[in-house]
Amino acid sequence: MIGKQIKGTGFRGCLNYVLGKKDAALIGGTMCGQTPEELAAEFAIARQLRPNLKVAVFHATLSVDSTEKLEDSEENDQRWLAIAANYMKAMEFDNNQYAVVKHSDTEHDHIHIVASRICLDGGVVDDSWDYYKSQETIRQLERNYNLETVTPSWETDKRAQTTGEHRQLKSKGDKSVRVQLQDLIDEVTQDNPSMPEFVERLQQQGVEVQVGLTRTGIGFSQGISYNLDGVALSGTQLGKAYTFFGLQKHRGVSYDKGRDNALIEALMQPQHLAIAPGEAEENELELSEAELAATAPATANELEWSQSELETTAPATSATANELELSQSELETTTPATSATANELELQLSILPEPDETQWQKARSHLAIEYSLPLELLNLLHSHSWLYAASEKAIFTGRTLDGEASFAFVLDERGNFTTTHPLSSEAAFWVATTGEIERAVIACNPIEALSILLIEQDNSTTAPATLYLGIERASQLPI
Repeated sequence: MIGKQIKGTGFRGCLNYVLGKKDAALIGGTMCGQTPEELAAEFAIARQLRPNLKVAVFHATLSVDSTEKLEDSEENDQRWLAIAANYMKAMEFDNNQYAVVKHSDTEHDHIHIVASRICLDGGVVDDSWDYYKSQETIRQLERNYNLETVTPSWETDKRAQTTGEHRQLKSKGDKSVRVQLQDLIDEVTQDNPSMPEFVERLQQQGVEVQVGLTRTGIGFSQGISYNLDGVALSGTQLGKAYTFFGLQKHRGVSYDKGRDNALIEALMQPQHLAIAPGEAEENELELSEAELAATAPATANELEWSQSELETTAPATSATANELELSQSELETTTPATSATANELELQLSILPEPDETQWQKARSHLAIEYSLPLELLNLLHSHSWLYAASEKAIFTGRTLDGEASFAFVLDERGNFTTTHPLSSEAAFWVATTGEIERAVIACNPIEALSILLIEQDNSTTAPATLYLGIERASQLPI
C-alpha cells in the first residue's frame, strides 16, 4: 500500500477536488455532511477553536495494488473504512473530524482522507515527521490486512546506505548526514512543492542549499548541492533523484525558469542561508555528462505524470500565470468612478504605512512561497498600490468601492493580520472580475479572498462576474 500526505489551508478547495472526481463516493468518516459545502461548514465549526492556525487541513491518500480490489463493492468499502480508522488512530487523529472518499477512476483502488488537524478538545495534531509515522503505520496495516507491499516511486533512484553507514546506525543509532538529507528531502517533497518552496523548507530544517549553473562537456546546466552540519554533498552523491533534474522527475518538485529563478536567487541571499557557503561549492554542484543525459528528459514541460500520480498532488495549488490570464482589465473596478490621479493616490497612501520599495521583492517572495500566490497577480496588485511592502511586512489596502484607500491590512511574519485604523464600514480589501457584478464572495482576510479567486479562475471558465472581499467582521461590509 502507498500513502501520501498533503497539508493545506483551505478545506473547501480540497473537498471540491476529492468529491468532484468522476465516480467519487463519500463512504464514511466522523462527519454528517454529504457535499463539499456541508462538510466545509462542519470543518469551520472546529476551526473556530483555533482561528489563528494557518495549516489546518490534513489530506492523506492510501492506495493498494491493482490486484487487491475486492469484487463486492460493499465489502470493499467496509475494508477501506476499517483501514482508514486504524490509520487515523495511529496518526493521532482519533479525536478529529475527517471524511473518507473512495475513487474508482484508476486501476489502483484508493481513498482520500480529508481531516482537520484541530482536535475537538481544541488541541492540534503534531505534524512533525508525519511522513515517517505514516510509513510505519502503512507497513503495520499491510501486515494486519495481508496487503502487498508496494514500493513508492519516490523510493527509487536513492543511493543505498554503505556498509559503514549500516554499521554506524546499528552500533550507535546515528544516521549519516547523507541518509539524514535523503530522509529530509523525502519528507519535504511529499506534496509536490515548487523549487523555491523546496529550497525554503530545507533551509528551515537547517540545511544550506545551493543552486547554480554548472559547466559540463555539453554546455551549462542547473546543479544543486546540500550542506548539513558542515558536511557538503552534491545531489549526485545522494542519488539521481536528488539532483536538480531528478527532483523534478522522481520527487515531483515543479520548476519553471521564469516563475522560480528570481525567488531561488532571493533565497540564496545570506539572510536565508543556515550555513555560510563552502569553498567547494562549484565542485559540489558538478554533474557528469552521463548523469545529465539520464535526467535531461525531466524538464518542466516534458515530465510525464500518470493519472494516479496526478491525483495525489495538492488539489488547491495556485494556477500558473498563463492559466490564470489575469490582465489588468480583469481586475479593474466595476464602478463608474475613474481611477485616482497621482496626487489623489499620494494623498490616499499618506494615511497608510509608508511604502518601502526595497522590501517589495522580499515580501512578494514570501507571499508567493508561503501562500502560493502567482507572481503575476502579486505584481498586478502592486502596480495598483493595492499591495505593497513596509517594514518587511506585506500591506493590503482597504478601499471603498470608489477606490479610495482608507486603511490597511498588515500581514506579520506569523501569518496574522492587523489593521492600521479602526475598521470602516465603507471599505474592505477587494478585487473584482470584469463585467456586471452578479455576486460577492466574502472571506476573512485578503489572502483568503485572493485564494478563492484563484481557485475559481482555475476550476471554472464560466464563473459570473464576482466581487471578492477580504474583511475581519460582518460590520465591515461596504454598504
